[in-house]
Amino acid sequence: MTPDVKLFEDSENLKVGLERTRKQILDLLRVKNMTISQVAEALEKDQSTVYRHIKKLEEAGFIEVKGERKEHHIPERVYGRTADVFLMSPEPISSDNPSTLGIHWDDEKVRECLEVIEDMGYKVEEKEIVEKISDHLYELDNELNKELSRFLDEDLEMDFLSLMQIKFFIGLIKIENSETYSEEIKEMFSKFKTPD
Repeated sequence: MTPDVKLFEDSENLKVGLERTRKQILDLLRVKNMTISQVAEALEKDQSTVYRHIKKLEEAGFIEVKGERKEHHIPERVYGRTADVFLMSPEPISSDNPSTLGIHWDDEKVRECLEVIEDMGYKVEEKEIVEKISDHLYELDNELNKELSRFLDEDLEMDFLSLMQIKFFIGLIKIENSETYSEEIKEMFSKFKTPD
């Protein structure tokens, strides 16, 4: 049975999983296990290109062979993800280095997030908001990391997802209880319209 979550902390493996075509392959394999020829057809890429990407993903531990099927009497391996969700941390999580708890918020990352949000039906009325959101999230994230890292114990065993959930809760508390944060957030997100 495929585990729900798998954590990647090695920067080399992260590079493998974050490459655009490989992310597309992982997205396809979230829906169902597939052969190289099926992936190539879905992505409209040649099989040799897909094969190279599949091998990289397999070596890094993102996917594995799940079985085999025959197409015109030729056996093909069927590949699937090694977990439903991949969490990626640039370094092992530790209390000695609060940056390992951080999310790298920059204009490009915010643009990517906004594209997904718009695809979901939320409209952004002001495109210039990207830089403002980047700055705000970066500042809030740094503040949360410093605060959280002071309370991490070396012996405390906590997974990355739990740490992110704690950061989320603390962030909500800060926004709710700080007039400055509350006003900034309200102003920024007033530029978004919810789906009809």
